[in-house]
Amino acid sequence: MKINEYIDKIPKLFDWYFQLVPTKRIQLNYIVIIAVIVSLAYKNDRRHQENSDLLSAKLDAINNERAKDQKEYAKNLEFYVEKFNHLLEMLILQEKEINKIKKEV
Repeated sequence: MKINEYIDKIPKLFDWYFQLVPTKRIQLNYIVIIAVIVSLAYKNDRRHQENSDLLSAKLDAINNERAKDQKEYAKNLEFYVEKFNHLLEMLILQEKEINKIKKEV
């Protein structure tokens, strides 16, 4: 059907609606309201789920990046600690040699 055909049927729908007994009209109103609420709740829940999945994916990506950065930081820290310890050992050896030379003189 074309849109014009649907538009032509709208007045007939209103005529049918107003011909209903008032109690039937009220019941129909409640049914329509409940249907709208249920469909909106479903749509909202679906969007919420999509947003939740997207947020979860972003958080996972951030956590993975942090873990990668943490590994690199730990690796660099180990390297510099080893370098510092080596320099410290050299200083201790130099100090011992200096003390040894002082004792000889």
